[in-house]
Amino acid sequence: MRVLLLSPSNNEKRSHFFRIPQLTLSVIAMLTPPEIEVDIVEEETERINFEKYYDLVGISCMTAMAQKAYQLASVFQKKGTKVVLGGIHPTVMPQEAIQHCDSVVIGEAEGTWPQLIQDFKQNRLQKFYKSLDFDLANFPIPKRNSNHHKTPFHMQPIFTTRGCPYDCEFCSVTSLYGKKLRHRRVADVMEEITQTKGKKFLFLDDNIVGDVKFAKELFVSLSALKIRWVGQASMSLVKDKNLLRLAQKSGCIALFFGLESVSPNTLKGLPKTLKSLKENNDAIKIIQDSGIMFHASVVFGFDDDDSSIFERTLEFLMKNRIVTVTFNILTPYPGTRIFERFEKEGRLLSRNWSDYNHSTVVFKPKKMTPEQLAEGYVWVGKNFYSKSSILKRFFNNFNHPILYFSMNAAYHQAYKKENSENRVTRG
Repeated sequence: MRVLLLSPSNNEKRSHFFRIPQLTLSVIAMLTPPEIEVDIVEEETERINFEKYYDLVGISCMTAMAQKAYQLASVFQKKGTKVVLGGIHPTVMPQEAIQHCDSVVIGEAEGTWPQLIQDFKQNRLQKFYKSLDFDLANFPIPKRNSNHHKTPFHMQPIFTTRGCPYDCEFCSVTSLYGKKLRHRRVADVMEEITQTKGKKFLFLDDNIVGDVKFAKELFVSLSALKIRWVGQASMSLVKDKNLLRLAQKSGCIALFFGLESVSPNTLKGLPKTLKSLKENNDAIKIIQDSGIMFHASVVFGFDDDDSSIFERTLEFLMKNRIVTVTFNILTPYPGTRIFERFEKEGRLLSRNWSDYNHSTVVFKPKKMTPEQLAEGYVWVGKNFYSKSSILKRFFNNFNHPILYFSMNAAYHQAYKKENSENRVTRG
């Protein structure tokens, strides 16, 4: 019996420098009985061998990859192969997904995959399998393959927690992982890190400091391993000086923070952010003074945003000498409250899921036109990653010069190719 586990691309060419690898397919492979031959293909870096026959194909996809996933599912079904769809998009849109496959996994596949395989062997595959709040104490150590886990600077991906208590209106994390914060055993995480024999790691947690007690235990244990790592955290990190010190001591060199907006009115309505620009200014300084690189995520298109938001954002970022920023256009993902609200208000421009990619306008903004949002998004990116801006910001970021210039150079090249005319959905 042969099984293919597949992660599709969304047909849009992107730099592999920014690619965030996933561990899900490797974990599913570990949960598959050893007598079954399993292939893993991540289409962003590998080609699919359509000449090879598979009895079962499992496809995991996010919203932007959904239409490509459906196309691939059709190709395999025509060959007589059974197809299972899973991931965030099939989880929130199961009735849509089942129109394109034989079975849909709703939620975390680790909790249902063994039963699904057993059912498939006995020719009784069900249409839907549902698993929520999987006990991470039972999480297996994935079998790693360097071809599937390529990251910038050869960092090994790993995770320790799932779930998020904030439940932001525009975020889909809770749709898949729930509001309850769950974590693996620290000892299991240490064992996995030791097995990789690596020294640089990328933590995939949505907020590695979400459970402060657990984070402190984790950071103390990491300190003994003498590794370096990057991850994602909330700005609340600065409220606990000991936690910040432990993070730095454990080998943390950079963190991704959801700054989200520089609009005071928008900040007040976001549950996970600090509520004023002064608080954010102070927090950024504290983090950067600790030696940890501050990578910000900014979103454009909130209801309070007008066309002035772009210049105000650039001014704030330059004033604080932010190292790098991911700029995003607000994306109302299905399964989120903002999708439901925009749908009721008649503000959705398209259900072409391929455009739900953080860089295309798929809704009608409240205080500007879709074209103004697209133009402002491109303008900020090009200006922030201009050569003069990169050089100016460097003089406040001496701690990691190679990392600083590598990331800024990659973003500079990416934004040189951006065109606002291609950033408004055409339906």
